[in-house]
Formats: sequence, C-alpha cells, structure tokens
Amino acid sequence: MTKNWQTMLLALAMAIFTWFLVTGREVVETWVDMPVVMTNPPEGMIIEDGLVDKLQVRLRGPKGLVGNLANQNLTYPLDVSHLKIGKQVVDIDSSKLPLTSTYEIIEVKPNRLKLTVDRRITKMISLEAAWAGKLHPDYKLQEVVVSPDLVEIRGPETMLRKIGKAKVVMHEDFPDEVPRNWVEDVGLELPEEVEASPSQVRVEGFFGPKTREIWVKLPLDMELPDGFRAKVGQDYVRLLIEGPISLFRNNEYRKAMSAAVVFGPETVAGSFDLDYDVVLPDGCRLVKKNPETIKTTIKKK
Repeated sequence: MTKNWQTMLLALAMAIFTWFLVTGREVVETWVDMPVVMTNPPEGMIIEDGLVDKLQVRLRGPKGLVGNLANQNLTYPLDVSHLKIGKQVVDIDSSKLPLTSTYEIIEVKPNRLKLTVDRRITKMISLEAAWAGKLHPDYKLQEVVVSPDLVEIRGPETMLRKIGKAKVVMHEDFPDEVPRNWVEDVGLELPEEVEASPSQVRVEGFFGPKTREIWVKLPLDMELPDGFRAKVGQDYVRLLIEGPISLFRNNEYRKAMSAAVVFGPETVAGSFDLDYDVVLPDGCRLVKKNPETIKTTIKKK
C-alpha cells in the first residue's frame, strides 16, 4: 500500500511537470504597448510634431512569458542626439526593443516617425508702439512711446528667425474728453509659442489738438514815452499763426491778440526799423510776421 502511494505521488508530480512544460512551450501572439523615451537630447532641442507617446509591438512568444510582459516596465529608447533642425524621418529599430530573442517581433506601429525638430533660443528684439481707439475729431495722436523698448524673447529658432520686432498696441477710446497723455501696461503681440521677458511693457500715448495755419490782420498799437511823437510806415500788420482748429471756428480768438511797436528805454528822435511785440491766444504760436519790422520816425514834441 505504501509503494502504491509513492507511485501515485510520483505520477502526479510528473503530470504537473509535463503540464508546465507543455504550457510554457505553447506559442501565442499579442500586442504590447511600449512607451517612447527620448535619450541624449541636445541642449534646447524640441520636437514640435511627429513624436508619439508609445509604440504598439506585435510579438510571438511562449504563453507563460508573454503573460508577464504587462507587469514589466518596457520602454523604447529613442536616441535624438543626431537629429537636425527641420523635418526628418526616423526609423524604429526593432533591435533596440527591450525584448530577448525568446520573442519574435512581427510588427511595430508606427515603424517610422516623421519628426519636425526645432531648437529653443533667446534673442533681443525692439518694440513698436501704437494706439488704437476712437478719438475726438478735433484731436490727434502726437506720439506713442514704450518702455522698455527692447525685450528678450524665447522660443523655436525657426520662428524667432522671422521676428525682428514686436508690436504693442494701447487700446483706449477718447470720444469726448482727451487727456494730454495716457499710460497703460500692455502685452506684446507674439505667437503663442514665443515667450517674452518682460511679458508686459509700459505704453504712453500723447495727444494734442489738431492745428492749422491762418493769416490774421491786426491793428498796430504804440505806447510812446512822454515827450515824443511817432509816425509809422503802416498802421497794421499781418501775422501767420498756428493754432487749434476748434479755436478758429469763430472770431472770438481775435480779442486775445494784439501787436504793439516796441520802444526802448532810451528813446531818441530819428528814423528806425523797430520790432513789435505780438500777443497770441493760448495754444497758438507765431509762424511769420509781415513785415518783420516797422519803419518808424520819432520826433520830440
């Protein structure tokens, strides 16, 4: 009885061993996802398009071993040290798959990568400031300034090559009251892939009234010192003045204008070409006088 028991135990052990042997040698096919990991990247290199997160590998191998692949952290090392700027095709090298010769590689998806490669660089660019908005029709933009006027940008080299300057636009409406100046912090107009330092700059716009030039005829005044009398070659002058167009819409501005012959502190008798003073309304400037001087004859009373 004892011998029969030992014989039965041995037979069971051999059956189990045979089952494991047969099962282990059974060949099956399966798909395995294998993440792609870049190795040896040059400094600043970026892959803008074409890089996949993982490969799909179809393989054949022993059933027992294939079943354990899911528990292993298998990755495909993609060596990018040789890549150049631009578009290029990189073949997937199945010999670099982290699998032993026990497995037969049947198919890899994708089997090649069409990569668009670039490099991140920095450069300094100048800024161009502008203003956009509604403005009272009697006013105009005189100047727009930006501070700082140079910024550092960072991004793909192929894109930065095309950027020599950037625009910053201040958007503000002044349909009624127009300030002399207006200041805002404004962001740069750049592609999304490009970063700027600083990302915002100070923009200041200066505004002023629209002006035009007109000729004005004025009577000539004189204030002689006591004891003298004078005769002038003409009793009026013509002035070319520049001023706000809104001021010239009626003749009220003339009330704030005058022209008067200038007599020195030591007036003496004789004939002279004398200068004359001009008073103008606020916001106006003298462009030209006609005549420049007044022929004057001075006599004692």
